[in-house]
Amino acid sequence: MRKSIVYKWFLLLAFIFSTVLLFIGIAQNYFFEKYYINEKLNTLKTYMDTYSDLAAKKGSEAASADLYQNNHVWITKLDKYGRICDVKSYYLEVKLKDASQNIWRIPMYSFEGEFSSDVHSLLKEGDDVTIDAVNLADEQIPYQIQTGPMGFVNLNIADKLNGPHADKAYRNLETGLYRGTITKTVFPEQTGNLPFPYQDRYFLEQVKEFQAGLFADDAKLLQETEELSSTENFAEYRIIIEPVKKNGVTEYIFAMISLQPVDEAIAVIRQFYPYFLGFTLLCVLFLAFIFSKWLAKPLISINKITGKIANMDFSEKLPVHSEDEIGQLSRNINYLSSQIETYINQLKQDLDKEKQLENTRKEFIAGVSHELKTPLAVMKSCLSILKDGIAAEKRDHYFQAMEDEIQRTDMLVVNMLDLAKFESGTYKPEMSPFKIDEAINDVTASLAGQIEEKNIALTLELSPQTVFGHKGLISRVIFNFLSNAIRHTENGHAIVITVKSNEQAAEINIENQGNPISEADRLKIWNQFYRVEERSSKSGTGLGLSISKEILELHHVSYGVENTKDGVRFFFILPVQP
Repeated sequence: MRKSIVYKWFLLLAFIFSTVLLFIGIAQNYFFEKYYINEKLNTLKTYMDTYSDLAAKKGSEAASADLYQNNHVWITKLDKYGRICDVKSYYLEVKLKDASQNIWRIPMYSFEGEFSSDVHSLLKEGDDVTIDAVNLADEQIPYQIQTGPMGFVNLNIADKLNGPHADKAYRNLETGLYRGTITKTVFPEQTGNLPFPYQDRYFLEQVKEFQAGLFADDAKLLQETEELSSTENFAEYRIIIEPVKKNGVTEYIFAMISLQPVDEAIAVIRQFYPYFLGFTLLCVLFLAFIFSKWLAKPLISINKITGKIANMDFSEKLPVHSEDEIGQLSRNINYLSSQIETYINQLKQDLDKEKQLENTRKEFIAGVSHELKTPLAVMKSCLSILKDGIAAEKRDHYFQAMEDEIQRTDMLVVNMLDLAKFESGTYKPEMSPFKIDEAINDVTASLAGQIEEKNIALTLELSPQTVFGHKGLISRVIFNFLSNAIRHTENGHAIVITVKSNEQAAEINIENQGNPISEADRLKIWNQFYRVEERSSKSGTGLGLSISKEILELHHVSYGVENTKDGVRFFFILPVQP
């Protein structure tokens, strides 16, 4: 078991998974909070970098609203006095009742009570108001508006000026009282529909606090990016204020992001760790076992298949499910197995051909020896009779008998040589298109004498079809089939040769009237030296049908013999030349 690759993979994967799990636990315990805060601040800085371009395209209010809705960050741009730039949604305009007749646009987010539901009725066009403002070098900053008995005040500034916790830094600030008339109000129809950033009171409070700090001393204007932290309702926030120079005037990108309370979550996680680690360890061991089995499975299959290949068993192939090194190895082993199997099969075929050639030679010698006995015996007897002078009046008869036996022996030798050549497996006939009707007509013409001698009625039903094959060998098949039909047709009977064709093939049929072939004879009719009937007849060599069989198999076509209503039909099928 310990030598098993599955066991080794299991130990390795269990160690790796456990190490990773331990590392994750340590990282969460000691570094997660710092990483989380740092990541949030980096994210906030990234949004601040893109804010100016976005504000230039959409306007400050729209850009701030997009970033808040899509990314939950608060960002806005402040002018040099800490006021939100481009206030277009929530302000009023007041025309002063002094010699200057100046019109002030006063953003309402700065004042306490400005979000009350009756602000529309308290501040209306045409109402007279009294305004308290801080007089700066080139501008006045309102911090209190009084209309009748109702007042709106910026406590961040007012408390530092006049409150119980007045800031000493504000003693040198000059303030003034101004009277005027409201000429325009831009308020949302409902206070619940306030646009960003006016709907977030805490964010506005931080903006106003920053603005109040700027008034303490103009010389202490913020020159570098500052990071602040604050807490509200147990939620921690981080604030980044980045000064931006524009035409020599300092403006500010003021951004805030919420840090979800992670301390409590980390404490709960630490208490949960023992249970989590125990369960996770079981999962790790289970997954390590599954992965080890999965990783080792192809290697086990490779070992199994290569073992079979070593024992010359090529029946199985490796499944290839991937394109990695194991998949490539499996593909190469399959290819190697196929190549070895091909070479072994080729070697077996070569050995079988060699055995077949040897058997052909033996059969040839045995057949020749057997078939030559009879003609040699006949010629020996005739020579003895002629030598002894017996029956001198039959001298010509004996010479004719010897001549017939010599011709028969010559034909036998030629046929056996051809048969041996066809059976050797080395002969490959050259195929070409030819007219099958012309080949049949040539054969019938060569056998016309035998047909007339037996008064056979020959019927030809041919079509001028072009077939594909070796014309000489196919003509020899037709000759053998027709000769066999003539031999087994009684005098005065009929032979019919037909050609039936379609777009793919042509069927050649040679049917003679005569006795049917028994099933036993039909199975042996293609054998060498086999004769169906008239066993004692010496006509033919007994090799014609064997030669025809070998020729047709060299052409890889269908052929056969069957009994018909009136006799026997031999047939074969050739492909039609396209």
